[in-house]
Amino acid sequence: MAGRIGEIVAGHGARLLGVEGPPIAEGAVRYAACIPVRNEAAHIGRCLAALNGEFARAAHSLLLINDSDDESAEIVTGQIARGECAATAVTVRWQEGLGSAPRARALGFELALSIAPNARLFSTDGDTLVCPGLLRAYDACFEAGFDLVCGRIGFLPEEAARLPPADPQRDAAIRAYRDASREIGALCFPDPDNPFPHHGNIGGANFAITSEAYRKAGPIPLVAFGEDRALRRRCEAHGLRISYADGPRVETSCRLDRPATGGLAAELLRNRTETDPLVDEALETPRHLLQRLRMRRLVEEGVRREAVTEALVAGGLTPERAGELACWSDRKMAWFHAEAELPSLARERLRFSEMARCLPSLLRLRDEIAKAPLGSFPSPAD
Repeated sequence: MAGRIGEIVAGHGARLLGVEGPPIAEGAVRYAACIPVRNEAAHIGRCLAALNGEFARAAHSLLLINDSDDESAEIVTGQIARGECAATAVTVRWQEGLGSAPRARALGFELALSIAPNARLFSTDGDTLVCPGLLRAYDACFEAGFDLVCGRIGFLPEEAARLPPADPQRDAAIRAYRDASREIGALCFPDPDNPFPHHGNIGGANFAITSEAYRKAGPIPLVAFGEDRALRRRCEAHGLRISYADGPRVETSCRLDRPATGGLAAELLRNRTETDPLVDEALETPRHLLQRLRMRRLVEEGVRREAVTEALVAGGLTPERAGELACWSDRKMAWFHAEAELPSLARERLRFSEMARCLPSLLRLRDEIAKAPLGSFPSPAD
């Protein structure tokens, strides 16, 4: 096992320092919990205890201890040796400049597949506690035929109580903008598996995917951050069934000094220290959102391929590439590539002040779409 793990680790640009854990019998576990760990000595013991209490022997954890300088590895290997958890600990050191949260999660998933090839892959973090009922909720979703299940994520109560206060009006405005954006998407492209309202979120601390779906839509993209959203987008392009489920819940750390950049800690810090912070990259102006939805409708449902080609060229693609995508029979996959490649749809992060200015227009757009005939797209107010 160590030889194969070493090959995988080297292929991702890291050096293997050690492997600890028992072999797994074929088909012995339903879930492989994939847990990247970097300097989580304060949380990892509780994390594993909660996992073991919820999953018992239904799961085997793969802990990727990467670039850790604290006692995380000793805590994990101690629990394994004492039989307190069913887990394999893989300790690595990244080559200079390669370490990142997305890269660690991608390596963790590949390692988990190598030791439990048929298990469902459960993604969580070393500073996260699973809540009671999570296993039962995940089982129910997968038994209902879903390929990717995105659970709820809350904060550890004791850490949330210590957070510096945020501006309540700002938080309310961001929630309203996010909810309205999701509702507009649901109105234009109804999803029978997820009738609105739903939480609509995917986070590395709490999602699970079947091994078959991951082999089809994976690997986890090596983006700067937001690898969870990027994987979900790939699942959408492959036509996989996704559930935004309330049943599987976890509580994660909300400390502001987490080592990962660009994610939750950065957002929490911005909202508490900056006068006009950047908001979630998924939020965009009403005009840009409407442009994205119109282009999606045309690419996915347009009958005249010439019209699709013309629209893609107008959005910035070359005529050759536009014609190629317009001719694809897999329209969801064509949209996946078009959205990623169109210069006109490139996302620009909004400052809170601009988002707040756009909120009334976004709410009017939502109301107009709700009243309009199915398939029509009113113009947003400036």
